[in-house]
Amino acid sequence: MKSLGPFPAGVILHSYLGSAEMVPEFANLGAYFSFSGFLMSMKVHKAKRMLKMVPSERILLETDAPDALPKSELDSAHLVEGASLPEELQSIEISSAPFAGARDVSTFPKEALNHPENIHKVLIFVASLVEMTKEELAEVTYQNAVRLFSYDTCGGQS
Repeated sequence: MKSLGPFPAGVILHSYLGSAEMVPEFANLGAYFSFSGFLMSMKVHKAKRMLKMVPSERILLETDAPDALPKSELDSAHLVEGASLPEELQSIEISSAPFAGARDVSTFPKEALNHPENIHKVLIFVASLVEMTKEELAEVTYQNAVRLFSYDTCGGQS
């Protein structure tokens, strides 16, 4: 990245799980750090240490659906309906409501598909580690996404 950067318009580090030590260098190059459900598979102390190094104006959240199913309890996870579900769960009503019985989703086959609704799981997890309310982090990451993905459509005039 160093040989290609800096990236004044920004560059996204998708589903970042890298080391805390690399964060400052990547941030100085213009990187945004996007976090998905994969972050929940890290040891909490490592994830917290890494997240604390990321400037708040560089944090993004993503579901990475249908991948990156957050590690959580089944009673609060949302999965994509269909053949990706384990057989014993295919008969359970899963429309938009969480499942009734708790089962650790880490025991699911890798083919189980994540659902976009799980962005809330990522939001709550990251907010707890960076010691923000979920509302504060939602606003911060929204503003970061607007800044990163907005283009000047007025030819430089506001």
